[in-house]
Amino acid sequence: MSQARDSSPRYAQIKRYIKAQLESGLWRIGERIPSETQLSADFSVSRMTARRAVQELAEEGLLERSVGAGTFVTQPPSLASVVEVPDFNQQFNYSNPEYSNRILTLEAIAAGRNIAALLGLAEAEPIHHSVVVHSIASAPLQWEECFVSPSLVPAYLKQKYQKVSPQAYMDWVIAPSRVEHQLQAVIADAEVTGALGLATLSPCMKITRRSWSHARVISVSRCIASGDNGRVGAELLL
Repeated sequence: MSQARDSSPRYAQIKRYIKAQLESGLWRIGERIPSETQLSADFSVSRMTARRAVQELAEEGLLERSVGAGTFVTQPPSLASVVEVPDFNQQFNYSNPEYSNRILTLEAIAAGRNIAALLGLAEAEPIHHSVVVHSIASAPLQWEECFVSPSLVPAYLKQKYQKVSPQAYMDWVIAPSRVEHQLQAVIADAEVTGALGLATLSPCMKITRRSWSHARVISVSRCIASGDNGRVGAELLL
C-alpha cells in the first residue's frame, strides 16, 4: 500500500487509513478489520507498529479487541449524557423478596426482517422470544419483550424463571461486553396496558436495550412501564 510523500510515522499512517475506512462506511460496526499481520504486510512495517495503531484506536473507542477472535469495529463513543437509564435488573430480581414475574410468552419464532437485522441474523432464522411481566409486591410494573440469539443463549427457552429473571439469566450465561439503550415516551397498546393494569392510552416509558458479546448481538428487548412510575436522571433540587 503506497504511502508516498507522507512523512508522518508509519503507525499514524495506519491509523488514518483505518479511520478513513470507518468514516466511509466500508468497515461497519461489528465487522472484523484486517489482522495486525495483514496490516503490517500492507504497509511494509513491523507487526509492533501495526499493533500500536490498532491499540491506540481501541483506546479511542473506535475498535474493540477480542483475544483469539480479532479486532472489530465498535460503536463510536458518544458525548456524555446526564440522563441515567434506570437499572431495572436490580429491582426486578429474585434478590428482592417482593419480586415476581409472569411469563406470557416463551417460544421459538422466525425472526422478522427488523429483528433479524438488529440481531445480525438472516430473516426467518429461528430465534428465542419471550414476553414477561415484572411485579413488585404483586403489582405489575413492567412489560418486557425479548428476542434472543439461540447460538449465544441456547437454553433460554428451557428455563422456568422461578428463581432468576430472564435478563439476569442471560447476563449469567454470557456477560455482555457492551449494552446500548434507547429511551422513548410512548402510548402503550392494549396488550401492554392490559398486562400492566393501565387505562387505555396511558403514557408510558419505553426502554429498548441491545446487548453485545464483542461483535455478536446477544439480545434485543423492549421494556415498557407506566410513565407515572418511571423517573429518569438524578435528583434535581430547585
